[in-house]
Amino acid sequence: MAEYRLRPAALADARAIAEINAAAWRETYAGLMPAEALAGIDLDDWTRRWRDRISSGDSGQAVFVAFEDGVPVGFARCNRQTNPKLVPLGFDGEIASIYLLRRVQRQGLGRSLMARLAEHLMCIGCASAAVWVLRDAPKARRFYEALGATRVGVEGVWEVAGAMLPDLAYGWRDLRVLAGATVDDVRKASPIR
Repeated sequence: MAEYRLRPAALADARAIAEINAAAWRETYAGLMPAEALAGIDLDDWTRRWRDRISSGDSGQAVFVAFEDGVPVGFARCNRQTNPKLVPLGFDGEIASIYLLRRVQRQGLGRSLMARLAEHLMCIGCASAAVWVLRDAPKARRFYEALGATRVGVEGVWEVAGAMLPDLAYGWRDLRVLAGATVDDVRKASPIR
């Protein structure tokens, strides 16, 4: 039986996070994003970006890494809300990203990562949070809905490599709902606190 763990990201995790990010994009967005954009991911550039994000204390940011038997298989990032469409609606926290390799999905890691993000956001004074999800990504939308998120009536467009991808905002008015999706609900996860 696999052992799953979560911990805050360190600078040394930047390359692994970039690799997971690229692999998850290729698994998740094939057919939604231009193939050339997915094929042309520059891992050195993405590693630099993740190093910058991890080292930054901006906006109350936190990055967590998920491991399966000691091997990184996913990550998630949150911060204070930065989107001008969502701030006036009262969403003070932002789920900026969450990605897991397909082979470890549906094991409870995503739920555990989201709970950790909610806990962090509450610790920095946020009571609510929102996340952007591609309109044409029904699995991702169902994931957030299963965790208690509802559509907030705000739509946008994510521009990637010249492609315009419609997205929707989902939110939690009370982060305690999301934080309640703790590792106790996950049969195999064992987070590091």
